[in-house]
Amino acid sequence: MLFNINKFHLFVLLTWQFSIFFASQMIYPIFSNYVPQWRCSPNESFTSNCTVFLACKETVEFDEVAFHSAALEFDWICGASAYFASLFSQIQFFGVLLGTILFGTLSDSFGRRPTAIVALSTGIAISFCSGLAPNWQLLLASRFFVGLSIGGTVVGVCTYVMEMLLPEQRMALRAFFNWGVARLMMTLICYVFPEWRSSCFANALAAMPALLIVLFICPESPTWLHSKGRVEAMRESEKRIARVARVPYVEVEHKEAIKSQSLVDVIREWRYAKRLFVLWLMWFTASLCGYATDLNSSRISGNLFINQILFSVLIAASKILLVALDTLNPAFNRRKLHQYAQAIVCLCFFILTSLLLFRYEVRQFLYELNLLNGFFSFS
Repeated sequence: MLFNINKFHLFVLLTWQFSIFFASQMIYPIFSNYVPQWRCSPNESFTSNCTVFLACKETVEFDEVAFHSAALEFDWICGASAYFASLFSQIQFFGVLLGTILFGTLSDSFGRRPTAIVALSTGIAISFCSGLAPNWQLLLASRFFVGLSIGGTVVGVCTYVMEMLLPEQRMALRAFFNWGVARLMMTLICYVFPEWRSSCFANALAAMPALLIVLFICPESPTWLHSKGRVEAMRESEKRIARVARVPYVEVEHKEAIKSQSLVDVIREWRYAKRLFVLWLMWFTASLCGYATDLNSSRISGNLFINQILFSVLIAASKILLVALDTLNPAFNRRKLHQYAQAIVCLCFFILTSLLLFRYEVRQFLYELNLLNGFFSFS
């Protein structure tokens, strides 16, 4: 079979996809903070000018409300209250930051599977409950814990999945089970349920397959068990994997586990510390570009859902292109991929900034440039 994928590997790949789908709640503010343009009277044109909104003595008319967001319900539009829309994202990302640290430690100490179960079950439950929040204070508090669980999912499930897959299957994971597909799933759910409370319920329920697969199908990671010296438990885990995959179990002799180094040990060694710093910087700049593009994409002119679908499809297509280049052109390594993609993103940001500074008003060109930027941001 392609990439040597058997039945068990397919379950692992599906776990990854639905886990990444849950993690896409990081960019749910695209919808929860969505505010269409407005006008104060019928003879005016629609605008995003807050002066018009705050000075309006009549009922403000919105232009084609594609999604009934939390920003509209709690009046996070203009004035002092507009900051709460940004706070929605900030609190959630702060939760992600803490979650990666907390659950990363728990995953190394107590196992990949229990950590994944706790992160997914907690996150799905709180994500569902956030749709019941009677006020914005409880909503923001609930999204912090959603972020915390997302952090746990990103580090816990990611490590869990990578230890379950063969090396040659990781490119298939990036190509066909990726962020673009997860983003598209969230967009379609928000299109079917165009109100923030009902979409919270639907997004939470749609992430359930990841939890169910980990609960009832996947055993503990044999790699983690081996690293802890639990040989018998590792053999049992391998046998269960063989049963799910419907292949005969063949006992393999494993090399002696090498003791993993702590972060302090790595930093003490200058050569590794330098590499780690470069990797941190690469991830930071790539994430900053990617999430900045995503979280501001609801402000692009045109239909909200068509724009988000185009972004999602382009991101998914970029992953398939990556696998094609990696397979067909051995000289095109990962380093070149990151450098070329990041250079194009920087160029797009520079052109966009310049055009906005000079008040360039050709919206079609700005729109296409944003899509190009989104294409390379997550490549």
